[in-house]
Amino acid sequence: MKTIFRSLLAVVAGISLLAIAPTQAQTIPNGSFDNWQTRTTAVLPGVEAPTNWLTTDDIASSQLSQQLPFSIGTVIKTATARTGPFAAQLQTQNLGGDSVPGLLLLGNSLKGGADIPGGLPFTSRPTSLQFHYQLSGAQAVNDSAGVQVQLTRQVGGNAVVIAEAVYFIPALASTYTLATVPLQYLSTLTPDSVSIGFGSGFANNINSGTVFRIDDVSFTGTVTATRNTEVAAAISVSPNPSPDGRYVLSTSQAGLLAAPLTVLDATGRVVRRETAPNGAALATRALDLSSLPLGMYTIQLFTNQGLVTRKLTR
Repeated sequence: MKTIFRSLLAVVAGISLLAIAPTQAQTIPNGSFDNWQTRTTAVLPGVEAPTNWLTTDDIASSQLSQQLPFSIGTVIKTATARTGPFAAQLQTQNLGGDSVPGLLLLGNSLKGGADIPGGLPFTSRPTSLQFHYQLSGAQAVNDSAGVQVQLTRQVGGNAVVIAEAVYFIPALASTYTLATVPLQYLSTLTPDSVSIGFGSGFANNINSGTVFRIDDVSFTGTVTATRNTEVAAAISVSPNPSPDGRYVLSTSQAGLLAAPLTVLDATGRVVRRETAPNGAALATRALDLSSLPLGMYTIQLFTNQGLVTRKLTR
């Protein structure tokens, strides 16, 4: 039995982690999670899941159909909703001696674009993803409960990433809390599909007991390529590489540095989180990574004008 769940965890690990006009972006089908359906397959008969979304059970059914003919149960319907009758509840559970996260992927098939499986047709260029959440569990924050987003386009038979974002919930929340996740645009092309992946734990080692409720998922705004380029170019980091792991972020635009910041290591694991500092007119901001091992890191700055990322060498 333990081998079965380790195989499932390997499948979960294969889901890779991954910058306005006041117009309304294209909607997300069943972003309210009010509509649920019963999956009817020989492997998992009678398993309920939100319409237009795939769950951990769907991954198990697709990848381990001969080994795991029963529900994992890490994604369930809950009446503890922000609006409407239902929300989605992702929960990390101990199964066969291993902690298995709840995973929720937009789409009706595991065939996906670049890194995130699933996906649905989508042709907008929104500024941000928004959703409301509740988060509980002793290790929920350390386990990196959160969401990954990609907009892609098929070019010459390959999926090209147009925009992406990774967001980890920074604190527990007993009531529904709004999360706004700015998208970072990598291309001026119009996307043709969107992939969204929620998880109750994306860290390398997670713990059972996390409960991550999600409701009212939507996109907002419309971004242009010119604006995104200007925002990214407005923030610089020096020195890079840094001989002692200490950096200074600089900007000429007021407000950009007064934003939450996340640091990822080379494997995509979150190694530091910083809340937004006081002072909207900050011109510089210190970042101290001297306690971290030598290597490559990525900083994600969630500015009010979009997500800005930088590669750092320690």
